[in-house]
Amino acid sequence: MGAPRNPTSRNCDDRAGMNEPISRRDFLNGALLASAGVLLHGKAPTISPEDAFDGYGGIGDYAHSNGNTWEVLSTGHAMRDGAFEKRIANATDTGEIYDLVAVGGGISGLAAAVFFQKYKGGRALVIDNHPIFGGEAKRNQFLVDGQRLTAHQGSAIFLVPQKGGYTSRFYDMIGMDRSSFNYQTWRGPAPEMPLAHSPYETPKNYGFYFGPQFGQRPGVWVMDPWGRKLEGAPVSDAVKAELLRWGTNRVDFPGPKTEGDAISRQLDTITLEDHLMARHQISRETVRNFLSPVEGGGYGLGPDVLSAYCNYAIENQFPEDGDDKLGDQMFPDGNGGFARLMVKTLIPDAFAGPRTVDAVWQNRVNFGALDRAAQPTRLRLNSTVVRVEHAGNPASAPHVVITYAKGNRLFKVRARSVVMAGGSWTTKHVVHDLPASHRDAYEQFYRSPCLMANIAVRNWRWLYKMGMSGCRWFGGLGDYLSVRKMALVGNEPRTIDPDSPTVLTIKVLFAQPGLSIAEQGSQGRAKLLGTSFAQYERAFREQMADMFAPGGFHPRRDIAGIILNRWGHAYVNPQPGFFFGLNGKPAPRDVLRNQPHGRISFANTDLAGASDHRNSIREADRAVKQLLDGS
Repeated sequence: MGAPRNPTSRNCDDRAGMNEPISRRDFLNGALLASAGVLLHGKAPTISPEDAFDGYGGIGDYAHSNGNTWEVLSTGHAMRDGAFEKRIANATDTGEIYDLVAVGGGISGLAAAVFFQKYKGGRALVIDNHPIFGGEAKRNQFLVDGQRLTAHQGSAIFLVPQKGGYTSRFYDMIGMDRSSFNYQTWRGPAPEMPLAHSPYETPKNYGFYFGPQFGQRPGVWVMDPWGRKLEGAPVSDAVKAELLRWGTNRVDFPGPKTEGDAISRQLDTITLEDHLMARHQISRETVRNFLSPVEGGGYGLGPDVLSAYCNYAIENQFPEDGDDKLGDQMFPDGNGGFARLMVKTLIPDAFAGPRTVDAVWQNRVNFGALDRAAQPTRLRLNSTVVRVEHAGNPASAPHVVITYAKGNRLFKVRARSVVMAGGSWTTKHVVHDLPASHRDAYEQFYRSPCLMANIAVRNWRWLYKMGMSGCRWFGGLGDYLSVRKMALVGNEPRTIDPDSPTVLTIKVLFAQPGLSIAEQGSQGRAKLLGTSFAQYERAFREQMADMFAPGGFHPRRDIAGIILNRWGHAYVNPQPGFFFGLNGKPAPRDVLRNQPHGRISFANTDLAGASDHRNSIREADRAVKQLLDGS
């Protein structure tokens, strides 16, 4: 971020659009400098580590909460490293006592409060360390050529639930008044290009890009790769045959029927990599070079370290959800729509208007209503819980003391019951009197990072010109993107065409096949957190310029904004034995699920072993019921 290195470097940055005012934000004393061109002449101003890390956050209520920001990260690491220990005894006592405190304001913490108010009722407090609730179910928003664009920061899709089933009943509880959405219609030129509803669909107009590392510069595009049987791909015939067996000739496999049956338990004893090799008759090299982290991507790492049961867990956990005809469903902001509905259910004044999908999705958050003393549930933001401890022996203590940091000060409240709804990586540090059995279990939880990059473009006619709406690439940052039709929620535009501005989401995972599961997570986090916004921005711009040049893409002209969402512990990574245990030992998740620790119970999607908003909800339900059954 220092002075321009040389004229050649400066020209490269100009061509890539690094100095365009709408897409590049460098702050000095709160002033926007890039638009004045100060980075183009003389010595660049020094910016804070916070601004160099966070970068541009977009517009709207989420503008200062793009992923784990520098402030959230710094406070969390200070908690992990024990920086608050000497000050905890002097924390300011607020005098508050609650019937329930949920630690964590993501889907699981919010759901815990919803279930508590339904089953019993009383005074509840949800404490969250971010500037806005939702966990990874948050949004980014851009303003591009007068049009507001919305994208998801993390948690993305939902499946149509079976009417009357568990998920459907919860959706009814929070005012989710649609089981599926209508989506934008085509208004563009003929022929109409099929567009996905979610980032995970792959319509026929899809391309594979094999970059320069495959021996040709520029790289090689293969359109409709499965339909054309990878014709023209710069790989050997043997690799093509293996990829085609995996991609098109799916082998029937009598998978597990229910969670915990004999097949699921057998799958949990081997890696997903070994399972894929046997099922599709493909080599380890092909798995690692082309299918990592495609296979296992929903778990953050590649199949070399994951339990083979990972590929079947969600289907068995929620067999009543999903409709093949309707496919994946998605709010424009991913599952942030559910977080907003839950907050509206808990605190009616949090959003203006009725409790409907349209009103709650499009109206601004009334932050002043979230933490008012008179209401049954309060939501306290920008507050990092640093210690949770029973007031005495956990078996007989009358309450739990919760200490949290807000700004530079520490505060404490009391609660008759606590749901730890944050992730495993924080809970094991926060609960001070955690039993050895629980600590040992938490040591078997591995997490890996993710970067969600939302790149706003003024149009996508360059993709249309290339004959595709989405693609996957091998090598480089991330591995796929797509143009998608937005759900017709609130005031979203009703139509889409190649001249429409849109947001392209690129998910970057950090799998390093061959390293241990712990090393992959820690090295990935180091890379995620040690790379500046400017370095990522430059890499994305240069990569897109290389890939999409055949369609006439130019990063300086076409990119309107970039927001980075860094999630240091985005995914739980279940290793073999995680789901059902090995060698007669209980599964680590069951140690934490089987019963509360005194007045403290444990939730979060971690405990199900699959990152899915329904698991966040179901684990919260169990945790609340356990506390109420023991009260």
